[in-house]
Amino acid sequence: MPKQKTKKAAVRRIKVTATGKVMAFKSGKRHQNTGKSGKEIANKGTGFVLAKSEWARMKLMFPGGRN
Repeated sequence: MPKQKTKKAAVRRIKVTATGKVMAFKSGKRHQNTGKSGKEIANKGTGFVLAKSEWARMKLMFPGGRN
């Protein structure tokens, strides 16, 4: 039986915490930051918890539907 593969887009965008919450990260931090304040760039580095209604769909992108 072949290996189960993770959706690479999910790995780059979301993280499942130890308690099972699904976190995402804010966009707009990778490049073209010269016009942004330091505070704005720092705030984009923080993650946020997605809406609970989206958790099941996001967890399916990981092998075994990672709980």
